[in-house]
Amino acid sequence: MEELNRKNNHFLAGIQGIQWAVFMLTNIVAVPVVVGAAFHMTSADISTFMQRMLFVTGASTLIQVYFGHKLPIVEGAAGMWWALFLLLGEMSMPAERGHLLQQLELGLITAGIILVILSFLPIITKIRNLFTPIATGVYLILLVSQMSGSFLKSMLGISSTGHINGEISIISIIEVVIILIISLRVKGIWKSMGPLIGIVIGWVLFFMFGLMDSGKAYEPTGWFAIPKIFSWGMPRFDFGVTLTSILTGVVLISNVIASILVIGMAIEKDIQPNVHQKGIFGNGINLIVSGLYSVVGVVPLSVGGGFISTTGIKEKRPLLIGAAIILFTGYLPYIGRFFATMPLEVAYASLFIPFSQLLGFGVRDLMGQEPTSRNLLVIGLSLMAGIGLMFMPPSAFESVAPWLRNIIANGLLVGLILCLILEHIVFPVKQKGVNERVSNH
Repeated sequence: MEELNRKNNHFLAGIQGIQWAVFMLTNIVAVPVVVGAAFHMTSADISTFMQRMLFVTGASTLIQVYFGHKLPIVEGAAGMWWALFLLLGEMSMPAERGHLLQQLELGLITAGIILVILSFLPIITKIRNLFTPIATGVYLILLVSQMSGSFLKSMLGISSTGHINGEISIISIIEVVIILIISLRVKGIWKSMGPLIGIVIGWVLFFMFGLMDSGKAYEPTGWFAIPKIFSWGMPRFDFGVTLTSILTGVVLISNVIASILVIGMAIEKDIQPNVHQKGIFGNGINLIVSGLYSVVGVVPLSVGGGFISTTGIKEKRPLLIGAAIILFTGYLPYIGRFFATMPLEVAYASLFIPFSQLLGFGVRDLMGQEPTSRNLLVIGLSLMAGIGLMFMPPSAFESVAPWLRNIIANGLLVGLILCLILEHIVFPVKQKGVNERVSNH
């Protein structure tokens, strides 16, 4: 009887592990397609990017569970990290994109090293207090504002056809509506699968309407391949990109802490302060791994709390199985090739709701502040400067030194730095501490 129960437990853990793997896929597959398109990567580059993203996501989850916070939290591409990739990719000149990817490799590694160092210092609270709700709200609004045009151009078919395409527009709208309905109306485990279901339906509709790219697909050289490090080339230093990366990593400290709190509630476990430190340490290691393997930075995902609450899977073992499955698929080039054939418009549409939520998080942070003249001035000046720079043509910065150009031309970075200066130097107020904000930044 005991042997039978043990076999049943193994079988159940395996099934639950597959559930985790499918959930993790929801947060992976669209990102390499969208980021790859922003940097005009070839189908081969996007396929290997997908392969590395699968590998790093699985590995990062295992690293956190064994050496970080040791909780059943899934890792995934952080919305703020891949949005930063898109932002810089859209801003860059064609000749600069290859170097920019190498600069982002170093940016991720540097941000990871900074987080590892901070995890050993008793100053996390002070650093988090620098990023007040006003600062994070301005940051998120600027981040999404820059990318909203790219989303609509792709989803309306303008990027691929040069004009609004009725069939592509209808498919994109159908996909977004399906994801929205699932997110708001559906209960149970299916609620967390909205983006994946939307991708499947959008992909099928693209095929039925004959809109799939008929170009020659990338053909892997074998069924098994070890993911390579520094696939974009050896890291390069750029002050603006490195500074932006460090700021993004530090801003996401609040996300690491919030995710740990959410999972703690989901598994009904009291979280000790040292768990947060370990989670930040694990996130730092994972950012270094992300830079080494040339992928978008990862972060603990608080949405996993909803998955745990829905499925009742509170043990770590099924997550370890799911993460191992995802890690193993990173060694299979044909898996990466399959997901890389996803139409760009389908990928953008699947990310439209999460991006809208990012903007909503920013608005929520600002709405929670008292509308004093001081607060309104800080918010208004920061957004005005940041958004204003977004409308500047690239040629306007040609006379600026290259190392300074990536700072001044970056409306996101300028807006955030201006906000921090106004908040803490020009118009300082005594801070009561930053409230915990549970979000998937």
